[in-house]
Amino acid sequence: MQLRLIKPAELEQAALLAHSIFRKAGDTSMKELFPLIFSPGYTHSYAAVAEDGNIAAFMGLVPSTICTGEALLNVFSIGAVCTDPAYRGQGLAGQLLQLCQTHAANAGASLIFVSGDRSLYTRAGCVPFGGTQLAELNASSAHALAAAAGEEWTLRPMQPGDFFAVNRLLNEREAGQVYSPGELALLLGAEAYAGVLGLSQRTLVAVRDGSIEGFAAMAVPAADVPAPSPATAVEWAGQPQAVAALLAKAALCGGVGTLQVPVPWQERSLLALLRDAGASLSAGANSGTVCIADREALLRQTEVCLKRSLDLSSVDDKELISLLFDPARPLRTSDSLGESEAIPLPYMSGLHFI
Repeated sequence: MQLRLIKPAELEQAALLAHSIFRKAGDTSMKELFPLIFSPGYTHSYAAVAEDGNIAAFMGLVPSTICTGEALLNVFSIGAVCTDPAYRGQGLAGQLLQLCQTHAANAGASLIFVSGDRSLYTRAGCVPFGGTQLAELNASSAHALAAAAGEEWTLRPMQPGDFFAVNRLLNEREAGQVYSPGELALLLGAEAYAGVLGLSQRTLVAVRDGSIEGFAAMAVPAADVPAPSPATAVEWAGQPQAVAALLAKAALCGGVGTLQVPVPWQERSLLALLRDAGASLSAGANSGTVCIADREALLRQTEVCLKRSLDLSSVDDKELISLLFDPARPLRTSDSLGESEAIPLPYMSGLHFI
């Protein structure tokens, strides 16, 4: 058994294995849902390859950059983790995870995000992180939200000519994945998170005076198809009132019923609009888990946020993640005689879901 970086020519076989584990007959393929994992090119993913050349186990590893305030975090995300049933019980996934962690550290990444929270990951140092308010819009609160948002915008489906404007809104957020227009187009077309939920993606923009001021992608039930999961807002950007108008419109569409909106703690204006409209709110962590890929890289990449005023030498990795990213643990800064906020992160089950 070889455990190594997967070769581009082997990605097709890995996608078929992942599809056999995670998808049903008739579902969109894993290759289509996750092009950042399974498309040919320079791959970071790892596999256990049996002597006959078959993929026994696979772990997708995808690099990205997160912008948070003035900081840029180089990170990896792990997903599509699967083992052929014939090879289970041999610890292959754990060994692949160790290889992925080493790979990420050698590449200069600061963090590794994982879409799961099972013991495979928690044993390797992955922990919950951040903070999110899960808002739920029903018909009554959606009507109230629409009224509060106002009628200044024309709400319509996103069109190909909107990509530069939407990409600008996404890249202007306080915290978010850094997208190029081409990557945005790829991920919008893949509809990964909506596909995982068994839903369809609906993407809308809010336009005022010819300018796009809001964007939202939602996972909603397909017409005349029973919904396996609640409708969910996947990603959004722009002026809070414009986003609120888009969310309200999606919640009021036929067949949606209720719309769940996982709002990161730092989006206070949108949270206030949802709260005032009567949406139910429940607090929780961000999506999935995270571990530190390289501690020194993390401190370097967050240095502008920390203001170089914290002594973190005696803090273990779990505490460091909590201190940096948990909104209940504000950062104390010696130069201000006060406390600064935790470092915001985007909700990780968005368009870049891995």
